Amino acid sequence: MTWQRTGVKYVDLAEGAVRGAVVGTTAVVLVRAAGAVRAFQGACPHLGGDLADGAVEAGKLVCPLHGATFDLETGAVRADPFGVSPPEGGVEPLAVYPTRVTDGEVEVDL
Repeated sequence: MTWQRTGVKYVDLAEGAVRGAVVGTTAVVLVRAAGAVRAFQGACPHLGGDLADGAVEAGKLVCPLHGATFDLETGAVRADPFGVSPPEGGVEPLAVYPTRVTDGEVEVDL
C-alpha cells in the first residue's frame, strides 16, 4: 500500500461534500458520506467531467456534465446519461481508492 496525503483535513470536508484533490499526478474526488470519506477517480468516465464539481444525491455521486450517477460505496454506475440501465450502458464504473485519516488529514491509497 502506498498511502498518500491529499492536503484535505477531515474536519474541513463537510457531510455530503464533494472535493477534488491532486495526489501526485492523480486527480481524485473525495466525498464524505455517513461520516466516512470515500475517494474516486476525479474525472467522469463518460466525457471526463470534473467530478469535484458534482453533487451527492441519495447515496450517489452525480456528474455535473451529463448527469451520470455513481454509487458512493462501490463506484458502480447507477444511471447512464443516455438513460440506459446498467450494466448495458456505455459508462464505466469509477475507480475507487481506499482512504484513511491520519493526524486529521485524509489519505488515499493509490
